[in-house]
Order: sequence, then C-alpha cells, then structure tokens
Amino acid sequence: MKHGRDYRRSHLGPESWAKDYDAKLFSPGSFDALLWQREQQLLDRILQQHVPGRDSYLDFACGTGRVLAHVEPHFRQAVGLDISETMLAVAKQRVRTTALVEGDATRDPMVLGGQQFDFITAFRFFLNAQPSLREEAMGFIASALKNEQSRLLFNVHGNRYSTRMLVAAKAGLTREQFASMSVSECIELAARHGLEVVEWYGIGSYDKALLRLMPLSAWRWAERVAALPKHLSVYLYFVCRRGRR
Repeated sequence: MKHGRDYRRSHLGPESWAKDYDAKLFSPGSFDALLWQREQQLLDRILQQHVPGRDSYLDFACGTGRVLAHVEPHFRQAVGLDISETMLAVAKQRVRTTALVEGDATRDPMVLGGQQFDFITAFRFFLNAQPSLREEAMGFIASALKNEQSRLLFNVHGNRYSTRMLVAAKAGLTREQFASMSVSECIELAARHGLEVVEWYGIGSYDKALLRLMPLSAWRWAERVAALPKHLSVYLYFVCRRGRR
C-alpha cells in the first residue's frame, strides 16, 4: 500500500484487490490460513476474558466476513461495514444474521445511524491505511463504542520491530513500498482518540516473506520451538476501552 494513495480505492471495483481476496491470501495450507487458525483461538480467548456485553457487535472494514462469521454467533446483533460491494458479496455467503452495510464511516459517520456497540473488531486495516485514514477510522470507532465496558479489538499485521525488519531492509534497497507499525505507535493511535489499551497480544515470530527461504514445515517447527517474545511478534492485537477520566 502506497501511503500517497487512498487505501479506500484498493478494494473498490470487481477488478480490484477485492477480487479473489480469500483465494489469494487464505487458500488451504497457506501461511495466512494457518495464522487464521491461531487468530480464531485468540478471538475466543478475548471474547471470554474481555467482552462482558454480548448485545451488539460491529466488524469495521469487514471485507469478506472472515472475522465477522466467527464472532457473529456470540452476539444478539451483528453488523459488518465495508466500502467494497465485491467483498460484501462474499461476506453475505458466510454470515447468517449479520446486517451488512456498504459505506464509508470516515466520510459519513452516520452511515450506521449513530448505533453504538459492545464489541468492535478491525482486522487488516490500520497497517494498510494512510496515516490520515487511520486517524479518521479510529475516531469513528471510538465514537461507536457503547460504554466503558465496551471493547475494541484491532490488529496490525506488520510489527516494525520483528523479523519483518529483514523484509523492510530488502524493500529499502529495492525501493519497494513497505508498511509497518510499532507497538507504541498503535497504543498512541488509540490514545489520541480517547482509548486505552487494556491488553495486547502477539502472534507469529517469523514474517511470511521468510517462507520463500524455508519450507512451511520449517516455519511450523520454528514457531513451535523457537518462538520470540511478544514484543517481537509480527502480528499484533490490541484490546481497547474508553479511557478512564
């Protein structure tokens, strides 16, 4: 994602990145499919430990509904919001009772009618978004949390201080566009919008680009027996609430 461009456009239209999104990233046996198995376990853990309210749930930038379909059964009401008609068409095949809304909350904050939620997720969004869009999105999400017991879970799939640094070094030499965020940047982003990180988690010690250098079996072994501390994890997950006054 080039931050000189508007990330909103990357998933619009039938020939955009939205086309065959799941096949590109989550094909059976792929790195991202294996990561998703671990993310599902983390989602279940977070729901159990951090989310007492189970009335309403929003998946912001829900895409094809991967996270949405997993979390939906835990809530009385669920909403998926995305600007991509193409991705929402896929999500529609996955979910059962979720209301899917096509719209851009950063430009139309009333796209959901001012509804607020007990739990909000935002996956694979903030790293790709340009800095101004990150701020606009976090501002909307903060306003959509119902109360102090409500929680936001957002992730960043590229920790700057992880084995992703090796990929960043290569990108610097080849002048490729490369995005990363640090733990402190994520916490500060939330804080600028009145949110407090109550817990954060890390998954994955070895960036998937390294799979080009080692077989998947070696990656599985390294993840199992040579896992790094969470500060060095590639994938970061932040549980947030409204800041205490």
